[in-house]
Amino acid sequence: MAVLWPRKLPRSVLDDPRRRAEVRVYDRLAEVLDDSFHVFYSSPWLGTDRLGNEKDGECDFLIAHPDHGILAIEVKGGKEISFDPKDAQWRSRDRGNFVHKIKDPVAQARSAKHEILKRLNESARWPSRFIHAAHGVIFPSAGSPPGNLGADRPARIFCCSREFQQGLGEWVADRLKAGQRPDNCEPLGHGGIAALERMLAHPFTLSFRIGAALAEAEAEFRVLEPSQYHVLDIIADIQRALIRGGAGTGKTLVAIQEALRSAAAGRRTLLTCHSRPLAANLERKLKDIENLTVAGFHALCGRISRQAGVPTPSHISERELYETALPNALYQAMEIQPALKWDTIIVDEGQDFRPEWWIAIDACLRRDGHLRVFMDSNQRVYEDAGNGVHDLSVIPVRLSRNRRNTKNIHNAASVHYSGPDIIADGPDGVEVSWINADNADAKVEAAYRELRRLVLNEEVAPGDIAVLVNGPAARTSFLERSSGTSIPLTDAETMALEDVVVDTVRRFKGLERPAIILIDSGDEMERRELAYVAFSRARSYLCVVCSKDDERWLSEKEKRDD
Repeated sequence: MAVLWPRKLPRSVLDDPRRRAEVRVYDRLAEVLDDSFHVFYSSPWLGTDRLGNEKDGECDFLIAHPDHGILAIEVKGGKEISFDPKDAQWRSRDRGNFVHKIKDPVAQARSAKHEILKRLNESARWPSRFIHAAHGVIFPSAGSPPGNLGADRPARIFCCSREFQQGLGEWVADRLKAGQRPDNCEPLGHGGIAALERMLAHPFTLSFRIGAALAEAEAEFRVLEPSQYHVLDIIADIQRALIRGGAGTGKTLVAIQEALRSAAAGRRTLLTCHSRPLAANLERKLKDIENLTVAGFHALCGRISRQAGVPTPSHISERELYETALPNALYQAMEIQPALKWDTIIVDEGQDFRPEWWIAIDACLRRDGHLRVFMDSNQRVYEDAGNGVHDLSVIPVRLSRNRRNTKNIHNAASVHYSGPDIIADGPDGVEVSWINADNADAKVEAAYRELRRLVLNEEVAPGDIAVLVNGPAARTSFLERSSGTSIPLTDAETMALEDVVVDTVRRFKGLERPAIILIDSGDEMERRELAYVAFSRARSYLCVVCSKDDERWLSEKEKRDD
């Protein structure tokens, strides 16, 4: 039996009615030729014409023998094959008596022969030499020609129905001049067979690139994003609304859109949050928008109190300054200068606000103003959130669809979520990657290698990546290990678009990037919050570097003690 490439025809070929003739030829060649023959089926190539334009080519079958050379074969089905010199057109009549125009099979076989010879001679694996090369045409269902069909179409190059059934092996041997190799030809040799195998049947693997997966996922998320804005129509007639939803449900996106709509309507609008890096990111996105103020809560307190001439106490602790003194100063400023109040106030990441801060927020709002508070619904992490905001007579509205994270990342974060059900609408995405390392140094080293792999091997842009750690000490360790890299690094507050963010999970709250590398390296923050917040920051790719013990509780859905 001949050595066949491919060894077995795929189902797509076997089931294709247009390839029945080729399947018959494949089976017959396998039957009549011994294993000294190599048969290559459907070998395509991309070539160029004499003007340099690209052209596609294909050889239905190429038969190669180490002693006899090569034979290029074109196959045409149909019970009747004809050629009309008036229009130089070949035609085939099928079993249903339908007539189809077909390409010149002789020209196709001849062209394939020359292209294979050219590529064989260009192969660095085979010393170029003159070998016997022939071409032929098989019509497995048509009758034999009565004689030569033209100067370039002698009868001997055609193998038709009777010869196909009873003498295919002899026809192949005749075309290859088996045992009668011309004196000016050398054997193809086993090196030639190997060169043809590499040219026409060489196996290869194109590795999956995470960068491509991120791009595909981002395209799907862009389609989903506008559907999140439907909640704005729901709350349009609600003066004070509390919009709750889990990570990925679009709270920040909707908050931004509400701020833009309010400002565009001529309303004096404030968009604020607790996190300084998130506030800086919002300020960059919403820079110079008329009627819109964007500021972190404590920066707002300081700015407005100075504007109203309200001093803040000195000689107090930093904690006291941020927890009570600055919010009190903001409240007093509004009492002194009511004209500073806003028509619309939008609070993002409201779960981070202390109950007493809502008193200052309420003081900043005009009597008929609109208040929109966006808050996470995860009771496992934020079980006490909202205690103060409910005193402001807010009406709750729920976001229930995750349109930021892939389903795999959503499922990983959901292990650490307890609250109203959330449905993930994003693509499945790649699996969450877990890298085990036992100590802090090993974890930093593993995360550094993963970062280099993503950027250098997986075609992920640095600006699509964030490396998140438990606390400042772990961040310093990673930056020291990365000091010699050419990969640009930044922090969550600067958030340079072309650089890898390296920062703590706490400072990255409310932010996101397509790819996240999380280093779980200690107890510097609550593990529940670490897992929930960090996992959900990744849109499309999540890699967790941790010990084996930590992987068990981070990845398994079970009830945990507080």
